[in-house]
Amino acid sequence: DHPRYLAFVPTAPSEASTLFDLVVSASSIYGDWWLEGAGAIHAENETLRWLAALAGFPAGAGGAFVSGGTLGNLAALTTARDTWRRKHDRVAFDGGLPLAIAAAASAHSSVRLAAKVLDVDLISVPGDVSGRLTGDALRTALAAVTEREVFAVVASGGATNTGLIDDLRGVVEVAGERGMWMHVDAAYGGAALASSIGRPLFAGIEGADSFVVDPHKWLFSPYDCAALIYREPQLARAFHTQEASYLDVIHERPT
Repeated sequence: DHPRYLAFVPTAPSEASTLFDLVVSASSIYGDWWLEGAGAIHAENETLRWLAALAGFPAGAGGAFVSGGTLGNLAALTTARDTWRRKHDRVAFDGGLPLAIAAAASAHSSVRLAAKVLDVDLISVPGDVSGRLTGDALRTALAAVTEREVFAVVASGGATNTGLIDDLRGVVEVAGERGMWMHVDAAYGGAALASSIGRPLFAGIEGADSFVVDPHKWLFSPYDCAALIYREPQLARAFHTQEASYLDVIHERPT
């Protein structure tokens, strides 16, 4: 964890982040909802807003911190599936075509795991000579899919094995044409959005529906956390909100 050893993926925390991790751990702060952790949630929201702005997301974008990129990808794709079902008036087992996710072979292994958990198929799209997912290749692959409904595509914003950044602009275009959810897994490389050199490589991410970035990698936070950001966070809230009588006070809105 030497400060100059930037190739080490899990963590390279700054002194300030290590200190505050100690403070937060000893303070018994519960940051799940505003009633019990307003200060912590405010700090999280400010950080999420900063990350969203780096990606060019609109002012209404937002999300949450989760335990890592794997859970972030799963949560985003779960929201994508629910959104697609509601848009197309589909329930889980209505006898329609099976659902599927599209991604390149270079996508993180958690995307394949998410497909298993969601019980959907994974359409593997051939990459270009460098392994990148391109809009043209995605369009060609989807044209050959006749017995699946592809509801989402996952692009890499810095593949873990190679650092590849997919053709985000081209993928966004195809996703828009087909009404698919476009998620960017930038868990590994997303911090490069803060670099004037790296930002142009992410052209098109501003058109995505969601993205994830791990602050415990190049943003020097303690292991482990991932920022999951949605263009329209109300879509995630519609699916992930838990309903129970003891939670009524949390969901009440002032009149």
